[in-house]
Amino acid sequence: MKISKFKYSQLIVPVLVMVCLISCKKFLETKPTDSVTPENYYRTQNDLDRALSAVYDRLGDRRTYGSALFGYLAFSDEFFLKGQTTGYMSNTIDASMLDLNRCWEALYTGVERANMLLANIDKAQVSDSARNEVKGQALFLRAFYYFVLVDNFGAVPLRTQPMESPVEPPLPRSSVAEVYAQIIQDMKEAEGLVKDITYYGYNSRISKTAVQAMLARVYLTMAGAPLHDEAKYTDAKNYAAKVIQSNVHALNSNFSQIFINHAQDKFDIKECLWEVEYYGNNTEQIREGGYLGSWMGVYCPNIDTGFAYDYVHTTGKLYNAYGAGDTRRDWTIAPYRFVPTGSGTSAPVTRTNWTATQIYERSAGKWRREYELFKPKSQDFTPINFPMLRYSDVLLMFAEAENELNGPTTAAYDALNMVRRRGYAKPVNAPDATADLPAGLAQVDFLEAIKKERFCELAFEGIRKHDLIRWGMYVTTMQQLVADYQATMPSALSAPAIAQAGRITSRSVLFPIPNSEISVNPNIAQNPGW
Repeated sequence: MKISKFKYSQLIVPVLVMVCLISCKKFLETKPTDSVTPENYYRTQNDLDRALSAVYDRLGDRRTYGSALFGYLAFSDEFFLKGQTTGYMSNTIDASMLDLNRCWEALYTGVERANMLLANIDKAQVSDSARNEVKGQALFLRAFYYFVLVDNFGAVPLRTQPMESPVEPPLPRSSVAEVYAQIIQDMKEAEGLVKDITYYGYNSRISKTAVQAMLARVYLTMAGAPLHDEAKYTDAKNYAAKVIQSNVHALNSNFSQIFINHAQDKFDIKECLWEVEYYGNNTEQIREGGYLGSWMGVYCPNIDTGFAYDYVHTTGKLYNAYGAGDTRRDWTIAPYRFVPTGSGTSAPVTRTNWTATQIYERSAGKWRREYELFKPKSQDFTPINFPMLRYSDVLLMFAEAENELNGPTTAAYDALNMVRRRGYAKPVNAPDATADLPAGLAQVDFLEAIKKERFCELAFEGIRKHDLIRWGMYVTTMQQLVADYQATMPSALSAPAIAQAGRITSRSVLFPIPNSEISVNPNIAQNPGW
């Protein structure tokens, strides 16, 4: 089993202690000499690594990329949550929702930890190269946390310095444009400071091409809703092109192997530019297990095979989006489940295929716990990494930006067709009549092909809701999905799914500002409709 040098949990305790001490600082009559404070921390490379690990740590929280931001806070037309009629998994969102409040808090905790590290990094007695590498990581992560915040909540308070006192006045919202300006500034500076991914040899730490790919995503978002700054298509294309022209990355020839690698702690730095890393079963000293595969996985009631709850199911729309011969369909959407032959989580199970007409009964299948190597397996916690950026996404972003700027050029076709050819199990660099899009598409038709390709390629990876919002079609898509459910879904499954999709209205483009913020910040108003 390959484990990176950058596990989070074992490193963050001193930083958390330091954060607690900051709030008590004003009440101390003498400076402590035997505990961690900003004055005596940030001195060594080890201090910087621990502090940086604390910044990374919030990515793995259950309310961010542990499950919420690719699952129950990311409802789209690719999945529904079986049988969920009440509570946080039923898309019943309001400002008091605990998981939404904790998502906001986790993201701002990441920002504050980044601010603290950046404010103190010059104290470290390390080489300029080492200092700059950590600084680049922290800048990028602060920017990314703000990207998630502005993408989900709209205008948010923008803080770039650590809090000096718990009684500091709360900040008002900065505009969406101001937040994006800070994101761009931080990411561009980070691009010149971090290392190439080949320097690390694993992808759970931010590399130069990961920064460039995320900049492409940020610029593509700015070109769409809500800013509609179409000049940013040029920047999106240029940054995606930087990744492509680096020659560091390539498509894995086997689509399913990408996700088997995630389950087996194998780093594929060509296909996957950035992953949130998990490890183990949460019973060891390092407790960094995630929920991918158990919360979202192929239904299985047996722990030894790989327990998975029967939560995340495909929509018929996603299933039918794949063309005949597209191998991605039966990996992305599991064509089978595990049926118990007895009772209890140790009872034997039999792998049983669904019939051709049983579509909505099928689970999300990308991350299959039967491939896990870590033993013993846990009912809830898995070592499966979550992909934040894949090379196929970069190719599709390039194709989209190029099409917006110049129409469906040869370069746009080539980027899109490479992804399609891999999906159809064809060599990615050779034209193929089965996989390739028809030549001569109009610009609008090529864009529709891109939208469909992103739907098929990136399903269940937390991207679809984001895409639908920036294309300005989230609400209409989800309302149309209700009609689709009513017409095609088995009655035994339909009521909860219809209710989940039906709760998406015009206000749902943004989350409400959580009550945890509203109650302490008189300078912030609630989002419209909430």
